[in-house]
This record gives sequence, C-alpha cells and structure tokens, in this order.
Amino acid sequence: MIQNGRVGDALARGGHNVTVLELDLAITPGSLKQVKHADLWTETFDWPDRVPGEFYISDPITFTSIDLITGLPEFLEMFGGSCLAILKSPHIMNRIRDANFDVIMFEQFDFCPFFISHLLGIKVKVWMSSCPIMEHQASLSGVPPAYSYVPVADGSTCSDKMTFPERFVNVLLAYGLENVYLRYWNAYHDRLKQEFGPNFPNPLDLAKTVDLVFINTDELVDFPRPLPPNVIHVGGLGMKNVDTKLPSPFDELMTRGNKGVIYFSFGTMVSTNHLGERYMSNILETFRKFDDYFFIVKATKNDTSTLEYAKNIKNVYVSTWIPQPGVLAHPRLKFFITHGGYNGIMEASRFSVPLLAIGVFGDQTRNAKLVERNGWGVSLEKTSLLHGTKEFEEKIREMISNPKYKQNAIRTTKLLRTKPQSGEQRLLAYMKFLEENEGHLPELKSIANQLTTIQYYNIDVWGVVFASVFSVVGLLFWLVKGVVGFLLSSLRKEKLE
Repeated sequence: MIQNGRVGDALARGGHNVTVLELDLAITPGSLKQVKHADLWTETFDWPDRVPGEFYISDPITFTSIDLITGLPEFLEMFGGSCLAILKSPHIMNRIRDANFDVIMFEQFDFCPFFISHLLGIKVKVWMSSCPIMEHQASLSGVPPAYSYVPVADGSTCSDKMTFPERFVNVLLAYGLENVYLRYWNAYHDRLKQEFGPNFPNPLDLAKTVDLVFINTDELVDFPRPLPPNVIHVGGLGMKNVDTKLPSPFDELMTRGNKGVIYFSFGTMVSTNHLGERYMSNILETFRKFDDYFFIVKATKNDTSTLEYAKNIKNVYVSTWIPQPGVLAHPRLKFFITHGGYNGIMEASRFSVPLLAIGVFGDQTRNAKLVERNGWGVSLEKTSLLHGTKEFEEKIREMISNPKYKQNAIRTTKLLRTKPQSGEQRLLAYMKFLEENEGHLPELKSIANQLTTIQYYNIDVWGVVFASVFSVVGLLFWLVKGVVGFLLSSLRKEKLE
C-alpha cells in the first residue's frame, strides 16, 4: 500500500486522476468499524477456503525456516481466492466499469487486475514491482535471467560476487520461485474458464501484454543487471517533499549522547514482539555497552516487554512511533540499524546515512548485501542475535570506527541527486510517453518472453554445432584410422613378400 500510495501521489501531482483499489487481507469480514479517508468506498466480502490475513503478517516469517517453494502457493491463494469474489461482485466490477479508466496499474503478486482489465476492456496495463523485480515478473517481461551475478529478489543471502555453491543455490531458488508463481496462475486458468467461458485467455499470456513495467528500485541502489527498455527503475518516489521537522520529544532526544545518536527500526512489516524477548534483550543490552551514544528504538505497539526492558537502560529510548525522515536527516545521527526494507534504504540514501542491515525475510536479506556491496554499510545475519551479542557488537564498533561508510553514503546521496532523472520524473515522463502513443509501445518490448527455453538459450543451435563438431571429429578419426590401418597393412604385406 505504501508503494501504491506513492505512485498515486506522484501521478496526481503530474495531473492524472488516480483511484486506488486495495484488497486488505488483514481485516476479518464484519470487523471494519470506521474509516478515516476522504472519498473512500468499501466492499467487505468472504469466500470459501479463505486463507486468514494473519498468514501474511504472522511471526513465522521472522525466524521459522520457511520453505519458500512449498509455502508460496498458500500465500498466492490469498490473492487467487479473493479474485473470483471480486470478479463476480457486480458492485465492484460495475463501479470500475463506470469510472471508464484509461490505464490499470498493479503490483507483481496479484494477477487479478489482468482479469479485470480483460473483462472490462481496459487495454493499457502497467505492471509494477514494490521491490527488486521478482523472478516470475522478470521472466514474463523478457528480462534476461542473469543469475550468475544477480541475486534472487526473494530470500537471497548473496551479493553479486558468488561462490560456486552460492550460484548453485541462487539458480535453483530463482527457477523454483519462478515456477511456483507461473504454475499457480497457469492452473488458475481452469477457474477462470469455468466462470467466464472456455475462451478466457491464459493469465500468463495476459501478463505478456503489458507495455511498461515500473520497478520500485533505483539503479544506483540495486545490483546492476540488464533490463529491456520497457522495464524502468522508479525508486525513491515520495521522498523529495517529506517533512524532516522533529516534534517533541525527538528534537531533544537527538541532542543526547556524547558522540551522537544511533537509530534502530525494523519497519512496519516486522513486529518486534515476534522477534522474542531474548532477541530484543540482546539488542538492548548491546546498546547499553555503548554509553557514549544514545539509541532511539522503534518497537511495535503490542511489544510491552521491550518497552518495559528499556526503562532500565539510560541511553535507550523506545517508542512505537518515530518520525523517521526527521531522525535520518539530523546531523547527529551516526547510522541506522535497519531490517533492510527497500523504502528505508532509499530514505537513508537520501540523507547520507550509513546502514547496519539485518535482513529478516523477502528481499531484505538481498538488500542487506547490496548495502554492503556498495560500501555504505555492513550486514548481519539475523539469527546471530539469538545466540549472543558478540557479532552485533563487533558490527556496531566497525560502523562507529570506520569513516568509509559515511563517505560512501555521502557519495550515494550525490549520485542520486545528480542523476539525469529522478524516479518521479521518469514515472511521469514514461506515462506521458505512453499516453501520447495510444497506450501501446511494442517497439520497446523484447520478444524474449515469447521464446521457448530451447530457442532462448539457443540449445538447438548449440546442439547442431556440437553435433557437427563431433561428426567432423568422428569423420577425421575414421579417416585417420583408415589411413593408418592401410599403411600398417601395406607395411606388413611388404615384410611378408
């Protein structure tokens, strides 16, 4: 929702009329008591075999070893299960139809907007990614699978310089994740045909019809990789005009600490109470050792144990809400301890803040390695804090003592400030370009997503090449063998004579 809101705001500033349709899986039907939005309408519904919204926000994503390959279908069923309910809702579909939209834009997980656009005749489709482009989306968009040096978006713990075991795991994970997504939505085709007739197009074929793909990453804050010209970086949306003024008591808190302030936050997707008391106590006890620094810690609202534990540590302040842009922009901030969410990384890059990144799930572990790769931070494996504080303490000392992290953070800020186009400028420019050309840009689209695996990798070509080489080598071997045999036979014949 954060990314959708930022895209919507940017488009509205550019003169577009924007409507956001958002499925809130965390709300149990009938439990919505009030809303505080202007011009908002809601439709609450349920469907058979609904996967509870808690599946998405529950604690297993924190430390439990999740099998991404087998666990993903349940995650996808949250979208798939709700999709037919939306498509069969006259109120929702008529409301969308009556609005007469020119363009439909949507994120990478849910294919339902493809079906909405098909049924309602919305011809212009723009696909978005709220994180580094995921494998199924990359495959359907014709992005080259450069897994020898591009870490997988979801769950990778590698940088771009990989050992053989890392490349092996990266390739298997990439194709495993891609296959799960593609198989799920391909199988979903049967449901669509049952409801809307046998001629309903395949979801994967619909996905290949988009003209633009916007990725919520910045090319300067991501692993370099080849992209088709219709796949565009738009990272950093909504960060230009953020309010950095600090309200009380944060204005006073930033003056504490003889040597400065260090900020800790695991964002909105990771609940600190799900990390466990031992985990958070290890973090807080580590902070206690650095008494020349003051630590501002963000905890979730129901994490009473962390709030209580911190009361006895003089150099730690815990709050359930932190004005993050203001804290990051403050000159006394030394560095930011983050879970590696991409929005937080982009905010830090804007204000030249070094990072200690502890990736928890999804793209966060990958992002942690990215920061380390670009030299403006270090990464820490999340489970190390379950076993003690030594490694965490060493990382903090490294961040405090080595000036290179601040220097590289300053360089990153300069790169972002001086690049030819910002993410918002690029978003608006390409949307205008799309609008001025009848919403259709086939000239930018690679046909890679239309090729078979054999065609894409030229397996048939190399098969012919190798077969030809082996044939020539075999023929030469046969000729040499024949000549040698003939000569030996002649020599033996001469001796007998």
